[in-house]
Amino acid sequence: MLKGPRRVARRLTYANVVATVALLLALGGGTAYAASHLITGRQIAKHTISAANIKRSTLSAALFKKGTLKRGPRGATGATGPAGATGPAGRAMAYGLIETNSNGNPAFETPLSSGFTSVTAPSAGILCITMPAGAPAAPLLITDEGNETDQWDEVSPEQCGGAGHYEVANEDGAAPLSGELAVALP
Repeated sequence: MLKGPRRVARRLTYANVVATVALLLALGGGTAYAASHLITGRQIAKHTISAANIKRSTLSAALFKKGTLKRGPRGATGATGPAGATGPAGRAMAYGLIETNSNGNPAFETPLSSGFTSVTAPSAGILCITMPAGAPAAPLLITDEGNETDQWDEVSPEQCGGAGHYEVANEDGAAPLSGELAVALP
């Protein structure tokens, strides 16, 4: 019995060699030939390919230049999701929303205020806020609630009786409160 290379050499015939070479050319060479002769976009004349020539769902937006495709109409707003969990309690010692009441005087809006007891206006452009009991001498945080047109800042309590009060003055002049101010004592 023949083993190794002698066995292969005995079966190596002209027909086997030609068949193997033809198979290799068909598989490898044919593919290489076809790849080298592909049609490119430059070889296609403008307006010769229509929508009927393109298979459905084969083109994505990523294949087009930015700005080429137009956006469709905005879809309907989805359903409102469930309410989130209640957050932790704030850290402010006192907070409040000051507005002008029906009598024309400044007052804290009760549901949106806690810790502050009263606010008065001894003169136009001045608000006196009574400090909460046990409050440290810390500066107030004052923010406009969007509808107040003037700038209000804390000043030394000259018109409010000194200790135990915060004095907030209209920096734009002697004008009364025209909107709402939020104050907080951190």
